[in-house]
Amino acid sequence: MLTSQEIFQTPPLTQIQLTPGSSGHRGLHIPPDNLEDIGDFGFANDEQVKKLEKKMDDVLNESKVVAAESKKVVEREKILEMRVKKLESNNKVLLKKIDTDQTEIDFLKVRVDELEEEKARRDEQDKYYEMKNKELEARKDLKEHEFYMLNKVVESMLGTSIEQRFEEIQVEELRAKRQAEIDEQMKDKGKGAESSVASVERSIVPSLNL
Repeated sequence: MLTSQEIFQTPPLTQIQLTPGSSGHRGLHIPPDNLEDIGDFGFANDEQVKKLEKKMDDVLNESKVVAAESKKVVEREKILEMRVKKLESNNKVLLKKIDTDQTEIDFLKVRVDELEEEKARRDEQDKYYEMKNKELEARKDLKEHEFYMLNKVVESMLGTSIEQRFEEIQVEELRAKRQAEIDEQMKDKGKGAESSVASVERSIVPSLNL
């Protein structure tokens, strides 16, 4: 910065010489070049003003950029805040879903335990029935063996096979049944003959009484 004395190139007050008997402005030493330097002062001021204006414009532009960035930051913060709220809401839903799933898992664990107990009980029953089945099969085999031996004894006593003797018995039973039918028919015929003789006698007796 230039001082007024440097701009106007004026000497200090101690350099002002006044002659005795003169007025206040007589004898004042005024450098001849002071008026010509005024133009340079205006030019210097214009340059400084332009620089200041440029700096102010730069500051305003930076302020606008900072304001825009601040606005973007605020918008991003709002977006992030909305995302955080949404995530918190989703988190609550997930926590509730986890609680529900955990309850279902606990229920399924209890059910699995019950099914395992039921399976163990059924396995024990299957083992028991398998053992009883083996016992029954052993008894069946024993009975079949006993029946086979009994058939052999009977065939030895009969002197023929049981199948052949069984067929003979069937033939004998058929013959006996047929004979019984024939006897029954003969009996019915005899009763019919007796009833016809009695009717003839009843028809003759009234004629004798006349």
